[in-house]
Amino acid sequence: MDDEALVRIALNRGIFFPSAEVFGANIGGFWDYGPLGFRIFNNILFVWREFLRRVNAIEISGSTILPRKVLKASGHEENFFDWQISCEKCKAVYRVDKLLEEKIGNVEGLGPEEYMSLIEKNKIVCPRCGGKLGNIKKFNLMFGLKVGFSDDINAYLRPEACQSIFLDFKRVFDSTDRKLPLAIAQVGKAYRNEISPRNNLIRQREFYHNDVEIFFDDEAAFKDIDEIKLQILDQDKTVSMDANGAFDAGIIAHRVTAYALSKFMTFLVSLGFKPEDIRFRKLYKDKAFYAQEAFDAEVKKGSEWIEVAACNYRGDYDLSSYYKNGAQIVKVNGKIPEIFELSAGTDRLFYLLLFNSLRQDKERIFLSLKYRLAPYKAALFPLLSKEELENYSLKILSNSKFKDDIYYLSSGSIGKRYRKSDEIGVPLALTVDYQTLKDSTLTVRDRDTMDQFRIKVEDIDKLIEASVNEDFKRLKSRFEIIST
Repeated sequence: MDDEALVRIALNRGIFFPSAEVFGANIGGFWDYGPLGFRIFNNILFVWREFLRRVNAIEISGSTILPRKVLKASGHEENFFDWQISCEKCKAVYRVDKLLEEKIGNVEGLGPEEYMSLIEKNKIVCPRCGGKLGNIKKFNLMFGLKVGFSDDINAYLRPEACQSIFLDFKRVFDSTDRKLPLAIAQVGKAYRNEISPRNNLIRQREFYHNDVEIFFDDEAAFKDIDEIKLQILDQDKTVSMDANGAFDAGIIAHRVTAYALSKFMTFLVSLGFKPEDIRFRKLYKDKAFYAQEAFDAEVKKGSEWIEVAACNYRGDYDLSSYYKNGAQIVKVNGKIPEIFELSAGTDRLFYLLLFNSLRQDKERIFLSLKYRLAPYKAALFPLLSKEELENYSLKILSNSKFKDDIYYLSSGSIGKRYRKSDEIGVPLALTVDYQTLKDSTLTVRDRDTMDQFRIKVEDIDKLIEASVNEDFKRLKSRFEIIST
């Protein structure tokens, strides 16, 4: 399956779509979630919050507009940029590393001279018109704002959600009676003025971040490292071992890093990603300016790997930078705490989950989402658009404690309703037929296999509740009514 098929489903079913699309061609990099998409999105956040409980994190919600002095103190105003190059003929502008990546692979973290050398060596020209490419320049990624009556930029839209956590650390620490290590998290929007937003939700200018910042003063506290295997790409070599083993082997330099990577790996698997489709790429030249040790968590998409989270050992860089620039920063045990961060792109997780769940057989295209992530827990259909069947179906719906999580359709053929339900990833379809009127049983159909069995109407809620943790085969063995 490909992106085109997924986008077609997303547009037709109201999962996601371009922002302000009624006005035609608009500024790229801005997308909206529709009703179905936002249900899936919130289910991802439900799993995310299970992960937060495992790392004992508390949540905040910070402002998305920050004073300029904050981003100046943090180093973003000076260091948060991409290298851009433009065509001398048609004036098209490109992000240099992504332009080169399409030809020769990953080349992040190089300087302008190195990039230009690669462009000349590989004889790269403007993809649009074939013209000569000009000089390489810095392109600041932050959106500057003029707040109030200022004539100059005095604020920025935050380029990453973590800044709010750093700014609020003193207040949160002082008011919560917590001790170190302290994990503070938030889900919120961040903004980057990307040169060339692309790949639908993968690279946007406005996007959601799921951030956890772990403040600590002693790495010995991180003993609870999950025994789950990680694929680690260290330069050109991929190794498979658990985080403890990678720490002992020196591939992971810090115990807090081993702890965080193991927990995040468990989270990704719990979302439904296959372990073999997840890897952690160790960064060297291409790590962020504030990072002492860094890994990118990546998920496989077809033949390519897509970054879904930055995993950075930031040391005391952020709080020390604030302190040097006049901020009040709390010291714990006489020193400024160090920080490890997990900063995940929520929209990327969403898109890749849908992409990797897309299936096609001879009859249909469908989303094989994990039950707990599906937009609805079950679908409910009357077999025909007949009053007696519709009334019975609506009675079942109104009596179910899951009525807000049941997808009800009564128009169109039963085959089309099954296809529509499958296409948006609803795992179970319940069908009311004339036998239901006789013996109070109905058909349960599996999305992935299209296998069916009959169940008592009174057991519907028990079935839906069990479906979160049990596969269809197990559900069938528990709930099937065998006709005599």
